[in-house]
Amino acid sequence: MRTLVILAGALTLSACATSGPNTAPPPVGFDASASQFTGWVRVTGEEFQLFAEQRDLRNPAARSCVSGALPRNPQRASGDLNGSQVRFTGRTLAWAERNQGQTHDWQGSTITNGCRKDVVILADRVEVLR
Repeated sequence: MRTLVILAGALTLSACATSGPNTAPPPVGFDASASQFTGWVRVTGEEFQLFAEQRDLRNPAARSCVSGALPRNPQRASGDLNGSQVRFTGRTLAWAERNQGQTHDWQGSTITNGCRKDVVILADRVEVLR
């Protein structure tokens, strides 16, 4: 009986470790309660990554960003925004509240949270600033 209890405890710990959120807080200065999010954008398929600094766009491994998406059609047309300074209008969603196992569907766009932050941006529209 004792072996079974230890084994069950080990399985529980293992399950927690593999299904955990594996996310971090958003970068300093990011206001998750805002309705507008300004920065430099990298578009990656059905998702964008928003950076506070333009220099971070040049580093493919940079994670000082927040992931998000526009609804399907605007997101698919957003590839030409890559490298631009933009302002997204929308809201954030806590990654823990996503509607699917490892992704979140935002009006037809699949967010994978490439930035691995606790929140993602659910954008309704985007404005290019420069």
